[in-house]
Amino acid sequence: MRIRLLAAACVALGLFSAPSQAQIIVVGSGAANACWRAAEFGMGDMNIGFAACSRALAQPGQSTYNKAATYVNRAVLRMRAGDNSGALADADAAASFSPNMGEAHVNRGAALLNLMRPDQALTAIDLGLDRGTKRLHLVYYNRAAAKYLLGDIPGAYYDYIASSEADPEYAPAIDALSHFEVITQPSADAGEQVILDVVALSDPVSINR
Repeated sequence: MRIRLLAAACVALGLFSAPSQAQIIVVGSGAANACWRAAEFGMGDMNIGFAACSRALAQPGQSTYNKAATYVNRAVLRMRAGDNSGALADADAAASFSPNMGEAHVNRGAALLNLMRPDQALTAIDLGLDRGTKRLHLVYYNRAAAKYLLGDIPGAYYDYIASSEADPEYAPAIDALSHFEVITQPSADAGEQVILDVVALSDPVSINR
């Protein structure tokens, strides 16, 4: 059975006040479906959900695409448990099985952010965007955090805007925007405001430094 993609919000417990967000993929039935439900809804004991993912991966006859999807979902569970190195390993496995699966690369980025490797996280997130993924408010939010940590303040600001535009009710992006000030001046001809700079008034990415 081929699975359908559904990028959904799963909070990955990590260093961030609004932690990096991971993506999940819906799987048809059996252990793989139990793995998805644990990742998507947090249903049941975390260890039981993780075991379901591992059982699904051990089942013979799984397509490489379905294996990749299950690795994506198990990565979510690992991040939720604070095992970001394990989550990165699972996201790597997903990307190796299905290089065009955007969610695999987005989850690599989420794990790398939690591991405080924003340069690699940014590369992974950009690749995920290029390969295609859903719920872009989560992806842009993570990319904004990576850019902020790399010192690209304007880039972070505009990605937080992109996140809030993708989902106007996504509170973490709205809150992050309150940490910035946009410096403008009137244009010479039409009297419109021209953006000169974007500065961070406070840290939108709260981490343990």
